[in-house]
Amino acid sequence: MENKKEILLDVKNLKVSFKVKRNKYINIVRGVDLQIGKGEIIGIVGESGSGKSVTSKSFLNINENSLITADKMQISDTDLLKSKKESFWQTVRGHKIGYIPQDPLTSLNPTRKIGKQLLDALNKNKEWSKKTYMAKREYLVGLLDKFGIRNPEAVFDMYPHNTLSGGMKQRVVITMVVALKPSLIIADEPTTALDPTVQASVLALFDEIREQMNISIILISHNISVVAKFCDYIYVMYAGKIVEKGTKKDIFTEPKHPYTWALISAIPENKEDRLYSIKGTPPDMNNLPLGDAFAPRNEYALEIDFIKEAPLFQISETHAAASWLLHPDAPKVQLSSELEARLESFRKVFNENE
Repeated sequence: MENKKEILLDVKNLKVSFKVKRNKYINIVRGVDLQIGKGEIIGIVGESGSGKSVTSKSFLNINENSLITADKMQISDTDLLKSKKESFWQTVRGHKIGYIPQDPLTSLNPTRKIGKQLLDALNKNKEWSKKTYMAKREYLVGLLDKFGIRNPEAVFDMYPHNTLSGGMKQRVVITMVVALKPSLIIADEPTTALDPTVQASVLALFDEIREQMNISIILISHNISVVAKFCDYIYVMYAGKIVEKGTKKDIFTEPKHPYTWALISAIPENKEDRLYSIKGTPPDMNNLPLGDAFAPRNEYALEIDFIKEAPLFQISETHAAASWLLHPDAPKVQLSSELEARLESFRKVFNENE
């Protein structure tokens, strides 16, 4: 990543394991390095089970029964490895790092009015807790209005199930998280449960939050097209490892890992298109194959892929991929005409926007 950026979150060699038997652990995250700059949006993409959510939840210590190790896990000047105490993590969650779950309903209590739930969140802030009810209400109603909630005064006094759509509930949850002004927000599949037309407006809202409030955002998705428009930098995860990382332009115009090729190939161009699907299924993390975990599904796999995992090969200052195809002695491969055409169309878009 560029040295000019002021780094907000810096993670090195993160490993997360879960206990499955008395002396047996399953390794879900296997040595992840990740950085996010201030005011930056990064995407973490990969199929279900790739370790995206487990990685991000480690920054909040909300993976139950997990064993976390890392060489470094730091946000601003706070070392996230220094304490396991809940009192320490209460100062991190919400205040330094906010979390938006996939299903907004899991964050909203159906038996309490929206305003009371927003006030509960805001009162965790020492400065706000001392202010008057009317000052807090005015601030929260203003945020609801800013984030596209119609009739925010009325919504403040509603229960969550009262005629609010999924998209509106998600905006309420976003308000709840942004109200505390954390440095970083983790949005875990924030649009999966939403109608496609609503998805775009919610994603645009994240961009607005970044632009206006300088809040950094980690956007997690199984769909690489979701992160295409708003992310500055993208990490592609497979079987608990980062297999490719690069700027949005790197990933969409010059992808180098066969898994990234597969994810891009799976983006539907229009409704009539027959969807490309990645052959096989994600690996059993309890029984990973020898070598590269993607090798059994990789139509470009080399013999060495079934023996040894590839290191991350540096392609440019911003771009790296863990593929033996990048080794100087590797054979050159020919991408499918469909994928080449798709990449060429992306290149044109990026060139036009530069």
